[in-house]
Amino acid sequence: MESRLTMSRITEAIVRNWGQPTFRAETPTERFEQFRGIAPPALLDIWFEFGFSGFDNGRWWICDPVAWQPAVDVWTAGLELPTGPDSWIAVTRSAFGRMKLWSNSTGFSLTVLPYLGWLMYKPSPRQVRDESTTEMAMYAGFLAQNRENMDVPDEDGAGIFDQVLPRLGPVAADTLYGFVPAPALGGSLAADHVEVFDAEVHMRLLSDLTPRQLMERATQ
Repeated sequence: MESRLTMSRITEAIVRNWGQPTFRAETPTERFEQFRGIAPPALLDIWFEFGFSGFDNGRWWICDPVAWQPAVDVWTAGLELPTGPDSWIAVTRSAFGRMKLWSNSTGFSLTVLPYLGWLMYKPSPRQVRDESTTEMAMYAGFLAQNRENMDVPDEDGAGIFDQVLPRLGPVAADTLYGFVPAPALGGSLAADHVEVFDAEVHMRLLSDLTPRQLMERATQ
């Protein structure tokens, strides 16, 4: 009963924060078998309920972990953490490529902001050992994601997403917004510097160009 109650809360948190998907993509049947035992049951339930869909005109997406694993791999390669070696899958991402990653041992422990080169690390305060703690970690992680932290502020503090959406249209499941030139090359976080890129290619390019900074997160 507790498991189903928690799952209902996760679903409610997603709908409350994001509404219904703008772009609906059903989860391929083979994903459930492929990730059984790798992704927690709560995440499989989210895939069943929402698919790999985009919300709020592409501002926020539930990731297909297969499609996004190349980006996860290039951004976590050689990463040395206080808790030792770990592995992750991408759970959600923003229109700008901000990825929220899940580890079966440390929960939602890593968030990648590729345009800044930030890897924001904070392991779960409790080890993720059983279905109950996993679902609570999932609930907290999804509840914490909102329109503000999925956006990128410009120099005046205004969100860039709403500024570029009318000009560029929404991103798709395999594209993202990127800055030209990239901030690592001296570019600025400004709406008129944004273009649409192939997600995998741009995430790899940013990992090559941008020095990584491991930063401790204060919150989920």
